[in-house]
Parts: sequence; structure tokens; C-alpha cells
Amino acid sequence: MARISNIAQHNLTISQIFETQSRLQRAQLQLSTGKKSPNYSGIANDSQRLVNLESSRARTDQFVTNNRIVTLRLQTMELSVANVFEAASKLKTILVNGLNAFNASEFSLNLEADNLLQEVSKQLNVKIGDRFLFSGNIIDTPPVDLNASGYSAPNSSYPSNVDTGYFQGDSTRAKVRAADDFDVTYGVTADEAGFEELIRALQMARTASTSPTIDRLRLQEALAVVNKAIADIPNIRSRIGASLNALDKAEVGHRDMLIFVEGTISDIENVDIPATVARMTLDQVLLQASFLTIARLRDLSLTNYLR
Repeated sequence: MARISNIAQHNLTISQIFETQSRLQRAQLQLSTGKKSPNYSGIANDSQRLVNLESSRARTDQFVTNNRIVTLRLQTMELSVANVFEAASKLKTILVNGLNAFNASEFSLNLEADNLLQEVSKQLNVKIGDRFLFSGNIIDTPPVDLNASGYSAPNSSYPSNVDTGYFQGDSTRAKVRAADDFDVTYGVTADEAGFEELIRALQMARTASTSPTIDRLRLQEALAVVNKAIADIPNIRSRIGASLNALDKAEVGHRDMLIFVEGTISDIENVDIPATVARMTLDQVLLQASFLTIARLRDLSLTNYLR
């Protein structure tokens, strides 16, 4: 019972009990959720900073997602270009053997060249999802059509002329925003010089006469053109590699940024478990002491004092 003599102490003790209970409830909630507060109002001083960090994280996550999609495209293109280069090397071997041994008809030079031509066409018509990778901006159309209207094998006048009549795309290169204020232009198209040279050489090889006599002029021209392709195709692959390197550098920056942002968000949002447990234990002691104080005040009277 509160008396005039102890009313002030009684009220102060009750106030402290309510405040301590509130802290205990908050600490229990923090320990159960691992968060300092279930809403922004509980971290008012850091709320705007948290919103900015969350926005930065979302933007960085989107950059990472976009860059990984483009990286997959470029890696697929790089593999296709490697296979195309292998086809060019095989054609050179076939042509050298055919010209040196005078036996082009014996190992089916025309058939081998035709098979390689189909393989090169397949590699340049590669797609991911609904997107043809070597078509430039016309992503829904296969870039190589060997049966395209007006396109055919080179005629018998040498040196042969450049002919990209097989190409059904455009020469636009794609662009991705890899990071803030950092765009990466990427990709190659099937009308690149190295690809055109290889396809032209293959067309000449598959249509060269090998029986009863070998059309040496045509095979020599095919060899000269494929040698150009072998020199040019690595440059195409190098450009793809440069784009991959640029995206990789952007990825490193994004990883570092995400580590920093995640750490800072964690510091703002997440509760320090050991410190919270320690504060909770102290508050429990204070609460018990407050209850004991109330009990002592209740028994405090002049009669008890005079006993």
C-alpha cells in the first residue's frame, strides 16, 4: 500500500518496473527474430540509411543478374568460335593433303568440305532460349542461311570476292549496362570477315572438281582464303574475350559492393545476441530488485519502525 511518506518512491519504482518490462519484451522479441525491430520506426535513426542501402543492393543485384546472362551468351559464342576455328584448321589440312598428294578424290574432299560447312553453319546459328547469338539485333532469325536467295558458291574467277549473302541478321552489336555509368558493347555477328572467309573457302572446296582431274586453281584459292580465315578468327575470339574480361571486372566490383552493403545492413538490422542476452539478464535482475523494493515499501510504517 502506498502512503504519503513513500508515494514518490513507490511511483518511481512502478515507472522503472514498466520501463524494465518493456525492455525485456523488446529484448525477447529481438532474440526470437534476430532483428532489432520489425519495422523502420524501431530503427528511426538509421531508417533512411537502410532504405538507401537496400536500394543499392537491389540495383547491384540486377546488374549481377544482367551481367551473368550476357556472360553466358559470350561464353557460348566463344565456344562456337573455337569450334569454327577448328573447322577452319581441318579444312586447311584437307586442302593441303589434297593438293600435295593429288588424291583429293580418294578421301572425299568435297564431302568432307560439305560436312564442315554444315558444322560451321550450325555453330553460327547457335541460340540461347529464343535468341540467336550471331544475328546482331535480329535475334529471332538464324544468321546463316546457305540457301538464301541470290547466294551461291563462288564462281571460277580468282581471286574470289567477299560474299555475305548467306547472312540474315544485321551488324548491330548488343550493349549491356554492366554497372553505374559503365556500358559494355559485346558480341559478334556471322558476317565477320573470318567467318565469311571460311564459309567461302568451304563453298569452293565442296564444289571443286576432283575427278577425273583436280581443279587445282579452285583448291589453291580455297587454301588461300582459309588461311585468311585462320588469321582472322582468333581476332574475333579475342574481342569476345575482352567483353568477358570487362564483365568479370564489373562482377568483382559488384561482389565487393554487396559484401559491404550486406555487412552494413546486417549491422543496422540484426541484433547483437550476446549483448542483448547480457542486457536482458541485467534487466531481469533490476525487475526482481524493483519487486523487492515494492514489497519493502509496503511493509514500511511507523509501527514497524518502532518495533
